[in-house]
Amino acid sequence: MNEVEAEVEADGYYSEELNIPISSEDEDEDVEVYPQYSQSNGVGEQKLELGMEFGTLDEFKYALREYSILTGREFKWKKNDKQRARAKCNKAFCDWEIYCAKNEVRNSFQIKTFKHNHNCCREVSNKQANRQWVVSKLEGKLRMQPTLKCVEALEYFKQEFGVHIEVTKMWRAMKEAKQLVEGNERKQYVKVFDYAHELLRSNPGSTVKINIVPSPEGPPQFQRLYICLAGCKKGFVAGCRPFIGLDGCFLKSAFGGNLLSAVGLDGNNHIFVIAYVVVDIENKDNWKWFLTLLHKDLGDYIQNGWNFMSDMQKGLIPALQEVMSGAPHRFYVLHLCKKFTKQWKSKELKGIVWQCAKSTTVAEFEGHMAHLKTINCQAWEYLNKWPKQAWTKAHFSTVPKVDNICNNTCEVFNSRILQYRCKPIITMLEEIRSYIMRTMAARKIKLSGKPGPLCPVQYKRLEKEFHFANQWTPIWCGDNMSLRYEVHMWGNKVEVNLAEWTCTCGVWDAMPTCHCNNNSQRMEA
Repeated sequence: MNEVEAEVEADGYYSEELNIPISSEDEDEDVEVYPQYSQSNGVGEQKLELGMEFGTLDEFKYALREYSILTGREFKWKKNDKQRARAKCNKAFCDWEIYCAKNEVRNSFQIKTFKHNHNCCREVSNKQANRQWVVSKLEGKLRMQPTLKCVEALEYFKQEFGVHIEVTKMWRAMKEAKQLVEGNERKQYVKVFDYAHELLRSNPGSTVKINIVPSPEGPPQFQRLYICLAGCKKGFVAGCRPFIGLDGCFLKSAFGGNLLSAVGLDGNNHIFVIAYVVVDIENKDNWKWFLTLLHKDLGDYIQNGWNFMSDMQKGLIPALQEVMSGAPHRFYVLHLCKKFTKQWKSKELKGIVWQCAKSTTVAEFEGHMAHLKTINCQAWEYLNKWPKQAWTKAHFSTVPKVDNICNNTCEVFNSRILQYRCKPIITMLEEIRSYIMRTMAARKIKLSGKPGPLCPVQYKRLEKEFHFANQWTPIWCGDNMSLRYEVHMWGNKVEVNLAEWTCTCGVWDAMPTCHCNNNSQRMEA
């Protein structure tokens, strides 16, 4: 230890608590110093002592409650008024006793009597650990650990305080503590307009719309709220595929409601949240309101080639046709398959449904449908009534370069915000906004150091296709530009047109394939 470090340690000025000496004016007087109680100390850091001083009698009672819970011994009041308090151990044979009274000279409350030895055994249950005390401890814990569960809280109190709390008491205390931390649910609806103004102030270019229902006998009632942050709006238009997933999920707060969302895909196949809406109920009117605002924010759907995918939510399909008539709209095939299997539970028929959905050419699709018709004509009629461009790859639009048949984008987003959906409205919206901000920043950092023009996910997929490309043999068709080839493998033939970026397999119209990669390698050679 050098001289400077020794001097610092000797002086102790680095500590938050300074040992201030008695004034020189009092050196000749006999001044007695008593221990002082401080509520700022952590659990078990300060013990009760004879002569300890308290600012108020309530402060002493608080300290005694903490002492009782930590030691696992209950007490009962023998005297309890505004000037003094005396407590004895709850067990009649135990000698433990404490007495605190007003010290008029020092204008404080002081422990005058303290028999600190217990003759009784420790107990895990304690009436002093009432709901108010549990709430006071949970409030600080929830601020540090917002995702704390009831089971985890029970274990926390066992380890930290050595006390057993009943499950029902813990559940009620958790609910009350969350209200203190997150705010009252009813009161937060009053502040929705203030939150909207703050979003617009801190995120210039964002769109925030609120609808209310007037009430002649009282204040207006909240109906719906639309949020499209400027970064999400600009990022989707500038760098994401023209593919939008639409979905809704229930809110689990006291007032219920639904959260409708529009989620896209970025260049690395990660979800990209575009906009979201809080509504009172999921119906055609709310979907139409959402889609109208979304269309206004993102621009003309025909010019940009927006494609949509959904789970056939209530009122969504007619609302989409009214707002963006003729826009390509896909169905969530898993949802379609579940409805199909409710009537036909055959595993063979279910497999044919998925084969039809995954078919990339019209001939392949028609072949699977014909096979289904020979097995069960009613099942074929049911499946044939659905628009082919909505559920099979062979009839999908090739503009977005996405071959998804499941609405995984929205499902991922709904699962990410699951823990937020039970919170009051402003707390929930802030959690969602923070989640979007964190994910966008994290992905930007992750991809900033990646070399090359392709994102990592697309690069891995391309490498996989290059591996299979070695099994195919390209034959030039003789065109002047050397852009048309016939590719062979074990009797299979496909035609690849590098000028139009098409392949008769139907896959390359949406994604790169081993057929086109084989010709690309040949051209580079």
